[in-house]
Amino acid sequence: MKKAHRVQAIGTYKWRLYADRNIEQDIVDHLRGRAKMGVLWVCDDPKLGRQQDDSFYYQKTRELGRYLLTHDEDFWDDRRFPLRTSPGLIILPKNEEAMAKYFPQLLRNLLDEYNPTGEALYLDEIKVRLTWESITIKMINHETKKKTSETWTWKDLGLKG
Repeated sequence: MKKAHRVQAIGTYKWRLYADRNIEQDIVDHLRGRAKMGVLWVCDDPKLGRQQDDSFYYQKTRELGRYLLTHDEDFWDDRRFPLRTSPGLIILPKNEEAMAKYFPQLLRNLLDEYNPTGEALYLDEIKVRLTWESITIKMINHETKKKTSETWTWKDLGLKG
């Protein structure tokens, strides 16, 4: 049976992220500290840090019940990393450590916009890519079982003006 990952739009949910080796320590520190997110960073564990294969991180994220945080655009490719097996993927722009300060607010706004019911939201079978211009979400619609994609600008989410 498939393990369901749920995110609560309201309340004290602590995000559980799995940051791969290309995420900078400043981002990890910010997310752990000010944003109070649960971040397992592969660089903190020598066994995990030695792995070089992207498919290892994709699978390990699912096993740990976390969401993969990366700069690696290769994960966006649904042929190599199928959307149907996505543990919940968040791609941040490379060399943009300042994005970390926007990231927690983005998640709150996105959940409010995408899931206005306040019910738990599944993040498995979802990929999120952030750029300085927009946020794109690819997902499997749980009702139709078809892939959909939607893009919002930062302004749409009330984060830049």
